[in-house]
Amino acid sequence: MSATARHLRRYLRPTGLECHDHAQWVLPLHGDLQFEVGGAGGSLDLLQGAFVAPGESHDLEALGDNCCLIIDCHPGVLDDDTLEHLCRQRWLALSRDIRRQLQDIHANGVGMDPLPQLLRYFAPAGSGARLQALCMTIAAAPGADWTVARMAAEVGVGGSRLHALFAREFGLSPQAWVSGARLRWAKRQLLAGTAGISDIALRAGYSEQSALTRALRRETGMTPRQWRLAGSSLGQYAQG
Repeated sequence: MSATARHLRRYLRPTGLECHDHAQWVLPLHGDLQFEVGGAGGSLDLLQGAFVAPGESHDLEALGDNCCLIIDCHPGVLDDDTLEHLCRQRWLALSRDIRRQLQDIHANGVGMDPLPQLLRYFAPAGSGARLQALCMTIAAAPGADWTVARMAAEVGVGGSRLHALFAREFGLSPQAWVSGARLRWAKRQLLAGTAGISDIALRAGYSEQSALTRALRRETGMTPRQWRLAGSSLGQYAQG
């Protein structure tokens, strides 16, 4: 048996809880997906993937058309330190170079194995270690006051250096990354419960509900109410 297996998958309905004895990378190529692993929930898109440790229960639900690259890593592929690090990290802030390789896979099918590049970036001493920690801190509390000065202090660099690091690794400014994290969190909250839209907007870090509406409409063409209704319709379809 090969040490790794790669699959392109599209999800038409919730997967239900799954659990297996191998590690798995879940890397979106297209669309938005809601993902839960080890009891923690998050949203996956072109900027964020996920890592599943062996034995962790997980499930996935997509909203609309989607495609993911799934990489199964069988025992022995990842050393203990890397496995422990990735298990703690869980959510993967995908660099520009990784996104380019994933888009090539989306366009041309599974070819070159992306695992070496993923490990160069996400391993404990990988090139993305400093920014990855910051991105996951932002993702955990997107509504906080994430000024450039605060983000730079988290990484231990000056503001101009932080801008250079984000531009090199993600092709984005730090503020653009925060904006993406806020919208990702808000989209999940809109689908996950019945909290008021204005409350979700404020908790996500938007100054008012209209700011969330503008951001969501730019990305999806939907208002927050339409996004929530689309998710409700998907849930009813999946149960039918």
